[in-house]
Amino acid sequence: MTDVETTLHNLLTAAVDDRGAASASLIQHPGAEPDTVWLPACDHEPSFLAYSITKVFLAVVVLQVCERGHMDLDDPLARWYPHIPAAERISVRRLLNHTAGIPDYGRIPAYHEGVRATPSVPWSFDRFAAETFEHGLSFEPGAGWAYSNPGYMLVKHIAEAVAGASFRDLLADRIARPLGLARTFVADSLDDLGSLAPGVSRLLSADGGTRDVRQHYHPGWVSHGVVASTASDLARFLDRLFSGMVLSTGSLEAMRTLVPVAVDPPPRGGRPGYGLGLMGDLASSPGVLGHNGAGPGYAASVFHAADRGASACVMGAIEDDFRPDEIVLAMLTRVVPGR
Repeated sequence: MTDVETTLHNLLTAAVDDRGAASASLIQHPGAEPDTVWLPACDHEPSFLAYSITKVFLAVVVLQVCERGHMDLDDPLARWYPHIPAAERISVRRLLNHTAGIPDYGRIPAYHEGVRATPSVPWSFDRFAAETFEHGLSFEPGAGWAYSNPGYMLVKHIAEAVAGASFRDLLADRIARPLGLARTFVADSLDDLGSLAPGVSRLLSADGGTRDVRQHYHPGWVSHGVVASTASDLARFLDRLFSGMVLSTGSLEAMRTLVPVAVDPPPRGGRPGYGLGLMGDLASSPGVLGHNGAGPGYAASVFHAADRGASACVMGAIEDDFRPDEIVLAMLTRVVPGR
């Protein structure tokens, strides 16, 4: 084990404390292969659900479709969904940076009740729509910011319609295979979860008992789709993305352009921002960009530090009191030397 891997192992061990499987991966130089460690010790790096990190992949797929001239970031939602309120004023760009006003389902009791009652039978597109944006918008498009999973559900369906292929196939053909991400794919069914590290959750039962996510939680409960991957694959993906191997310079710049994020209470120090599928800080440029993801049984974080040319990812099959974002920050600031 190298000195870097020993440091990663120590950081991961302190955070995991024998509560489940976890992995950490770090790329210190653009284009390099990652240093990766995982717990518990086994022959193969474990894989996990990436949850909202999927939004980075979706944004990349949309930008790739735009580069081919089949759509534009400023195309109105009305081109595909004219019946949605204010669809003519909601652009693809606003869906991607969460300024469209599309309501989320995270605080809707019916959603969480549905997950507990029938974890293996997800809502349909129409049910997600009926519970969220069909009731109206949270604010006038462009007049605010609010995180929206249904907004990305719309993005997914638009990209699939325009490209004439499923999100699963688009990710495989245009991202995973070209970049050599052999363990990265869109999970569409319970069967797809069989290769994941064991993960249990109390969010999948009415009685609060634990359930094996791999046997009970249908990926369709994530309205925009969900990627399964490894920490090394995700670190490699972000490294190659910011190295210019995935998108044109213009598309990458659009992706990195942040809008202010309203947080209550406001954070100390930084100014949170959100680009096209990327979280960042408006107070630091070019700063640290990436995304977090969490849901039943799993949590993950992957970020790229432009000033250090480094990318880091942490994933774990731990539901409670596990902060992969804090480990990633420690990896990028304490392990990677500043330039």
